[in-house]
Amino acid sequence: MRFIFVLLILVSSGWSQKNLEKVSIQLDWKFQYEFAGFVAAKEKGFYRDAGLDVDLREYHNSVDTASDIINRKATYGSYNSSIIISGGKPAPVVLLGTYLQRSPLVFAVRKGINNPADLVGKKIMATKDEFRSSSLGLMLNHFEITPANATFLLHSFDIHDFINGKCDAITVFRSNQLYELDRLNIPYTVIDPADYGFVMSAVNVFTSRNEALENPERTQKFIEATNRGWQYALDHPDEIINLLLKKYKTGKSRDALVYEYKVTKKLMMTDFYPIGQANEELTVRAYKQLVQSGRLLGDQKLGKFMFQEIIASNNDVQMTTVQKHYLLNKKKIVMCVDPEWYPFEAIREGRHIGIAADVMREFEKRLGVPIEFHPVESWEESITLAKKRECDIFSLASSTPERLHYMDFTSPYVTLPIVMATKMDKPFTEDITSLGNVKLGSVKGYAITEQLKTHYPDLNLVEVASITDGLNRVESGELYGYIDNLMVVSSYIQKEHTGMLKVSLRLKEKVELSVGTRNDEPILKDIFEKLVLGIDPILMQRFYNRYTTVIREQNPYGIIALSVLALVAMISALMIGWNYLLRKKVRLEVAKNLRIKDQLYQKAKQAEIGNLIANISHQWREPLSKLSSLNLLTIAKIRMGQPIENEWLLEQSQKIENTIDFMSHTMQNFLEFYKQNSVKSDFSAYDSIESSISIIETKILDLGIHVVIEGEDSVLNGVKNEWMQVWLNLLNNAVQVFSERKIENPTIRIELNPNRIMFCDNGGGMDLGISSSGLGLPMCKEIVAKYGARLELNNTDVGLCATVVLRSVCDMKR
Repeated sequence: MRFIFVLLILVSSGWSQKNLEKVSIQLDWKFQYEFAGFVAAKEKGFYRDAGLDVDLREYHNSVDTASDIINRKATYGSYNSSIIISGGKPAPVVLLGTYLQRSPLVFAVRKGINNPADLVGKKIMATKDEFRSSSLGLMLNHFEITPANATFLLHSFDIHDFINGKCDAITVFRSNQLYELDRLNIPYTVIDPADYGFVMSAVNVFTSRNEALENPERTQKFIEATNRGWQYALDHPDEIINLLLKKYKTGKSRDALVYEYKVTKKLMMTDFYPIGQANEELTVRAYKQLVQSGRLLGDQKLGKFMFQEIIASNNDVQMTTVQKHYLLNKKKIVMCVDPEWYPFEAIREGRHIGIAADVMREFEKRLGVPIEFHPVESWEESITLAKKRECDIFSLASSTPERLHYMDFTSPYVTLPIVMATKMDKPFTEDITSLGNVKLGSVKGYAITEQLKTHYPDLNLVEVASITDGLNRVESGELYGYIDNLMVVSSYIQKEHTGMLKVSLRLKEKVELSVGTRNDEPILKDIFEKLVLGIDPILMQRFYNRYTTVIREQNPYGIIALSVLALVAMISALMIGWNYLLRKKVRLEVAKNLRIKDQLYQKAKQAEIGNLIANISHQWREPLSKLSSLNLLTIAKIRMGQPIENEWLLEQSQKIENTIDFMSHTMQNFLEFYKQNSVKSDFSAYDSIESSISIIETKILDLGIHVVIEGEDSVLNGVKNEWMQVWLNLLNNAVQVFSERKIENPTIRIELNPNRIMFCDNGGGMDLGISSSGLGLPMCKEIVAKYGARLELNNTDVGLCATVVLRSVCDMKR
């Protein structure tokens, strides 16, 4: 009976092992306490409980961790940076967790080498990955230490190469090799990249995007089991040390592993971070440093890189496994656009702008895959590229029989009437066929042109190069009219042909605009169909409002009829005592407006308090983080028993003092801006603008906005914080546009002179026909008018210029 029981246990165990999913993790160093959490998860059965059979792979010099993860030779991998670079771009990997919140990776160097600049001409030993993208690699790059002026050696993983003089500098872990050097009484100096501003984490665990999206549940189980393993390793160090000594052949002594455990526990910083939590802010900082160093190409976006956010964005659009796999292999979607079709879309200074551009940016967020536009000179060029399969999608286009030979089309996400623009002296027309043989223009290659040819074969249709070409030829008299959709025609008439052209005909046809997708990859249509059907109507309306104004053309005969009716109504009203009712209504409305004004004032004050708190929070976030980092660095040195030199302590203290000064100055500006004040005084326009900039300085720095102030300062008179409200609104409007439109090289240029102050940006401009709401531009106009000035808004070729005219022409003459 006992034999049968044992046999059943063995059979059950074998059956359980067969049902486990086999996965692997490629470690980035030799077995030691640095990887104790993975060892504990395997040996204590946490991986098995999660249904996983995990192969722990030790590092050697022939291993390329990034390549193995991407090509799925290893399911998971650990890395000494929270960003992996491949070919100058962020590798298509996903960050699952971070276990050492501060990297123990430093250089041990010979005595006499005191800083990174002293490494010129020296022999430096590190792994390929450490040279490529670690904090040490960034530090070397910053001090211009390269294979051209130093000797780079691949790591032998033997500290005796440093002891015996085979290298002058070697990468070591504070938790590992420094113990051996101290034990052997070998003199050395530590160069820590964190002392030079290059702070990274370590034991970052990654997987490929394919693995994360195809097996999200398995990935989540691996993360949870690994976290359990680390908790166990921290709680039971002696047991794990015995395992490392007996089963994993670390080649280290017990004392060395005990030392490593203590340092590892400190570097995990579990007082501040839950086990395994990835530090997004540290990763973003590392990304910026990698771009600055040239290791990452400047045009590369970091995008979504953390497991939870990638899964969340993927769940936003319910993709099939096949669609997910397609997008992962696709890596990016190339988009062809119309370079001259504003407000739908246009190319300005190499940027794709307009309604379609905003929609595509929204789609890009939801897909998690970059959508890149192909620069073109004309719509006809986009058509040609699509036929050659050099474009994956049209951002906005109509389906036509000819285009269906090479493109598929989603459901439309824009539907608009078709209209005709003519000169002002041309009569309103009800029927296009009544125009006879006059020349009418339409853009070559447009779906509207094909529609007109099909529905009105007798029209004298002239194909033009672009809408600009067509409207210019109407204004010159070469064409009677130009035909396009209402939104585009209205926008161009307002911006370039006001008083010269008008809309004088509305056709019964409509244009339906969709996303066009290459028909040799039909899965692409299915993906974009989901995106189009899932777009939020409120968000779509916001895109419309940003660029357009509603314009209505009316039949002049209808206007006459309405005028007559209005006259009759007015006479009737007079007969029944209109004046009495009007006076009564005025009294009621005045009382009502006074109540509303009082409510708005109270809400405005509440909003100001909210803004004060929000702005202080945003502005102080980075300084507080900096203070925390400086403090934690000092604590870490004390806990690890490192000597703290007076010079280093003085330098850290000065950094803290500078940061506190900045915070104090910022608070003073906030208080000056928000305090109650009604006293008029003379003040410097330049100083008030500088104070306003300091209030949102962190926002400006976060977006990389370049602010230029030039010209001659002038003295303003009034309540200073009211004028600061004007400057702050103008700055915030530009900042918001830069953020929403993802403007490259965003710039605000402020020009001062005694007669006017101009705020100009390169954010693509705004539709001036839309009346602004809230406490923004209308309030600015009200404030400047109070002091005898006026606010003018004008679009330029690149953006918006807001001009505060301080003195009118008449004032200057006087």
